[in-house]
Amino acid sequence: MEITHKQRPRLHAVAAQFLLGIAGVALITFVCFKIGFGVGRTSLAYLIWIALVSLLGSFVVSVVLSIVAVACLNYFFVPPLFEFRVDDPDDILRIAMFLTTSLVVTALTTKLRRVQEELGETNLRLETAHRIAHVGWWQHDLITDRVTVSAEVGRILGMRPVAPWLELIHPEDRARVADAAAAAVRRGGPRYDVEYRVLRPDGALRIVHSQGDVTWDGSGRPLRKFGVLQDITELKQAERELRASEARFRTVVDHATDAFFLYNEDATVLDVNRQACESLGYRRDELIGMTAFDYGPDLTPALLQRIRERLRGGKIVTYDGRHRRKDGTVFPVEVSIRELWHEGQMLAVSLDRDITERKRAEQELRASEGRFRIFVDHATDAFLLLDDDWTILDVNRQACHGLGYSREELIGKHKSDFDVGLDGTSIQRLKQRTVAGEAITFETRHRRKDGTSFPVEVRLNQFEQGGRRYLCLVRDISERKRAEDELRESEERFRTIVQFSFDVYWESDAQHRFIRQVFAEGLADAPAPGSEIGKTRWEVPYLEPDAEAWRKHRETLDAHLPFRDFELARPASDGGKRYVSVYGLPVFDKSGRFIGYRGVGRHITERKRVEEALRRSEAYLAEAQRLSHTGTLAFNATAAVYWSEESYRIWGFDPLQGLPDRETVLQRIHPDDRERVNAATDEALHARRDLAFEFRIVLPDGTVKYIEATGQPMLSAQGERVEMVATHIDVTERKRAQEEHERLRQLESNLAHMNRVSIMGELAASLAHEILHPIATARNNARAGMRFLEMSPPNLPEVKEALACIVRDADRAKGIVDRMRDHIQKAPPRSEPFDLNEAIDEVIEMVQSAITKNGVLVRTTLKGSLLVHGDRVQLQQVILNLILNAVEAMSSVEEDARELSISTKQGQTSDVLVAVQDSGPGIDPERLDKVFAAFYTTKNAGIGMGLSICRSIITAHGGRLWAEANRPRGAVFQFTLPASPQGS
Repeated sequence: MEITHKQRPRLHAVAAQFLLGIAGVALITFVCFKIGFGVGRTSLAYLIWIALVSLLGSFVVSVVLSIVAVACLNYFFVPPLFEFRVDDPDDILRIAMFLTTSLVVTALTTKLRRVQEELGETNLRLETAHRIAHVGWWQHDLITDRVTVSAEVGRILGMRPVAPWLELIHPEDRARVADAAAAAVRRGGPRYDVEYRVLRPDGALRIVHSQGDVTWDGSGRPLRKFGVLQDITELKQAERELRASEARFRTVVDHATDAFFLYNEDATVLDVNRQACESLGYRRDELIGMTAFDYGPDLTPALLQRIRERLRGGKIVTYDGRHRRKDGTVFPVEVSIRELWHEGQMLAVSLDRDITERKRAEQELRASEGRFRIFVDHATDAFLLLDDDWTILDVNRQACHGLGYSREELIGKHKSDFDVGLDGTSIQRLKQRTVAGEAITFETRHRRKDGTSFPVEVRLNQFEQGGRRYLCLVRDISERKRAEDELRESEERFRTIVQFSFDVYWESDAQHRFIRQVFAEGLADAPAPGSEIGKTRWEVPYLEPDAEAWRKHRETLDAHLPFRDFELARPASDGGKRYVSVYGLPVFDKSGRFIGYRGVGRHITERKRVEEALRRSEAYLAEAQRLSHTGTLAFNATAAVYWSEESYRIWGFDPLQGLPDRETVLQRIHPDDRERVNAATDEALHARRDLAFEFRIVLPDGTVKYIEATGQPMLSAQGERVEMVATHIDVTERKRAQEEHERLRQLESNLAHMNRVSIMGELAASLAHEILHPIATARNNARAGMRFLEMSPPNLPEVKEALACIVRDADRAKGIVDRMRDHIQKAPPRSEPFDLNEAIDEVIEMVQSAITKNGVLVRTTLKGSLLVHGDRVQLQQVILNLILNAVEAMSSVEEDARELSISTKQGQTSDVLVAVQDSGPGIDPERLDKVFAAFYTTKNAGIGMGLSICRSIITAHGGRLWAEANRPRGAVFQFTLPASPQGS
């Protein structure tokens, strides 16, 4: 049903065209039959009507109308009348010629209408592409100083029409733009390529990039400049923001407390931060280019290979090593390395932390652990047994060792004798708490025998055994106190690291609730301290990600898996978003039980903005390439290194299969062009010069495309060839348009030939008279010669003179026939120099009978010998058309003189001017421009193609044809032609 609905308007249009055509044929048949027209005039009327109807659409309808018109000609105008029978063979030939001409004209008219529609659609698509890409074109005619611009240029500059360039260009840039424009029009000068600022009428400042080329004439004089203008304001803004972001990142890295190193796969230093330079004692330029082996005494080739393998596996490599300073000293470092991919190459980022203090603390801790191991071998804690008065009843060996007394010395002492923190009041309070059944743990200090004191943790329990007894478990907590002090120092160092290395540190418990958060000092839009403690991450207000992403992240957390680069978006105070990239690792206790997560986060808002700008820029570029059918690629002598998306589409390759190799590309090039393209590419690569050529490619489905390739070599700082960057433009549509243009040109040639044949038909009677006259004269001279021969003796001188007259008359007849044959035969245009005045005399002689018949007085003013270069027959056709039109126009003048004036002269420039003036009724001034339009005529039997063909011929010869009113009456048709160099 949908197909029927779409075809219904088309069927209605065809039906309407058919009914209109049938009605017109019927009307023409009736009128021509009534006024007595013959087969020729009626055929011409049918031909005009069918050509007009064919402009409405369907070619099939026009063919049907042609067949109906043939039937009407046979039935109403070819004897015997009112029968479908033809007795005269000439009538059969006329009908066949009419049918053939009708079908050819119909096909050409239909094809011309379709070409015009396709050309309009192509122009619309091109204008749309320019508007989307913010690119417009401009043209500066250096001869007339006229500037032509596209609509997009007007939108970029903010006004239409565009004011003079120098009034819009920023005053500080005008001199530079003028110098670039002047240099471009100097022979051998640089190509016009300049960026400048424009002050629009609305006050906005825009940055534009203008490029152009200059065309030259044969003498080396510049004719015109043509180029494109692109608005690059947003691109420049993005570049400035990117540079500012890079500078901020460099500042953050340089102020980090850890050393950052960027390596390639060979462990060569590519970049470092300031801390790396300060820790090693080198300058930044000294470190760049060194290898990690130069300052890493513990790094070996085998270790480097293991690091590479782990990095390729996506793991973060962490190990302890040593660095050697420039002065030769060595210090321990903790190295953390992760992979970084850039342009298909694996790099490594190393975070190296000076752990000298940590190593020293570890050594002290190991010494302390040794002492603690000896203590454990004898007893872990000190035990004291007290009576109700807190007098010592018994102790273990660790208590003696800890306090420095013997067992005998300690028994009988009061607890307060060596407990610095106890007095009578505190002892009484502790006893009351124990009586109530509470197990008490408190900290105090014990004094040794030598008077020194140390911190202890006392756990006090009361029990009944032969009276009330108290058991004190005393643990020396000197090491713990020291460790707590170290922990506080470590916590302070950790907080410092967070301040300068990360934006936030966080911890969560097994239920994923925040139990700790540390934000970098001065962090914008940071939540209030402690406001999120006790909440899960999905209970905190986040704008992104969506519910599905949260669900997948929750699955990762529930599976106790590590995660990285999980992006969140917090609401910002300015109403926007603040993006955070979160990393997290699961934490397990010694028994393997999951106890929560620890992780860090970085604010990546600026990075997201730059990435979005980059994606948008890449999308614009890809869309511009798609609209302009332009693909970009880069390759070196061995392989391709880059193909744009449009390149894959043009060549018909699948991007998922990777970069095509050279052999695959060559196989897709047309066999006739393959060797030429391969040789030209190799030559451009080895000669390090630009390449530019056209070739064809054949897609797997057999489609042939025309490609226009241009390329430029990219050189290193040392001038060595690195690679070739090229563009491939699909110019298939342009090639097809050129072919259509050639077919249109051939159509014009055919119409011009038909016009000449038609004119020769109209002049047939006159030309027959011109031919018969020299034949009759030759016949009379032949009879006279025979009489002279019959005389006795024969009069030979008279016979010789008669024979000479016969030869002259035969040459005259032959010349007339030759001119008719030149005008009738269909031959390709020839371009040769000839005398224009001589050609005009031949035309006047050819139409002499028509001039005499209509009583026209001809005056010629032909100046000297004027040589022009072109097709003699086509230009004579123009003069013949203009003379016959003038004679026919003056045939309607009854009383006044009929005068025709033909003149030629050299123009003010190097052109030749030809004027044909008549004294006829003239042309309405409002119709002067319409007379050259196709199918426009003021004659009753004209088809309106003569003057249109004449203008096409003159334009093709580089001239101009126009009409003016004559004074006091009549019309003047004038045309110019470039003079031949041989005649100047």
